Amino acid sequence: MDKKLTINDIAAQASVSKTTVSRYLNGKFDNMSAATKIRIEQTIAELDYRPSRQAQALKARNSFLIGVSVADISNMYTSRLLKGIGAYFQKTTYQVLIMDADNTVDRELNNLEKMISEQVDGIILQPLVHQPDHYQFLIDQKIPVVQVDRYIEPFTWPAVVSDNFQKSVELAQIFKDKHYDTIIVLANHIQGISSRMNRLNGLKAGLNDSPITVDLIEIDDSNWQAVLKDKLHTTNRIGIFALNGQVLWSAVRFLKQQQINVPEDVGLIGYDDDQFADMLSPAIASVAQNPQEIGRTAADKLAHSIKDDVILTKNTRIPSTIQMRDSL
Repeated sequence: MDKKLTINDIAAQASVSKTTVSRYLNGKFDNMSAATKIRIEQTIAELDYRPSRQAQALKARNSFLIGVSVADISNMYTSRLLKGIGAYFQKTTYQVLIMDADNTVDRELNNLEKMISEQVDGIILQPLVHQPDHYQFLIDQKIPVVQVDRYIEPFTWPAVVSDNFQKSVELAQIFKDKHYDTIIVLANHIQGISSRMNRLNGLKAGLNDSPITVDLIEIDDSNWQAVLKDKLHTTNRIGIFALNGQVLWSAVRFLKQQQINVPEDVGLIGYDDDQFADMLSPAIASVAQNPQEIGRTAADKLAHSIKDDVILTKNTRIPSTIQMRDSL
């Protein structure tokens, strides 16, 4: 049987101390030269060394586990968010435990309790509830947490989000320039979801000095299609603003079924197009987010929070881009 490799073997092969190898494996690169890091990295790759997470945890009193709680893993936005998180931690000694809340508050709480029982070193959270009291048990544990996509208020943990409010203000100017009379905002349940509220509030703020009216329709209501159909029977110039990718496709399907033409009968734009909106005819205008960068940035912030043992309540906004296409 082949002898199991140890960090002593890595240290000898790389001509560095055992302590230096240990610091490298734990992501502690302070005062470590780039040449040393590269030499250790190459040695680990050449010898195909895989450190024991259990052994590391016993020595460092860490689990080397990162918990990630997402609202809905079936959402394509979420898959790209997770890709950014995973790509970051792939280069570290941490393993990622992903749990899906399935847009259910009780399930989210159960998942978070499981993460605590697994003694995760930190959590990336896409919260389902807007109030910090809901997460008091997690706050009491003093586990490093970084929020993604949305956040609770008042601010408790750092958050990495899109520039939702500002981008919707910019979109309002486009609606004004194109002389729309009414903007129908289509959304899932909006109350308590900071990303959706910021998009709606940004639009309203941008239209505050204009006669354009804003109507909100939540597609969680069973009669939303009837309400939308009734609102579209008007001589007003109407634009539809879908607040996420899933809602956008619900709107596209509805308009097709009703034989309502875009952009002749109604304008249409969606927040986050899941990279497919430009493939339709007419191509659908969208606000393109960067969920992969949001995930990577959140992972980086959490890693530094764990390493430095500090919690910074700061909101980081990752820029998004308005993609103007034929539907507006």
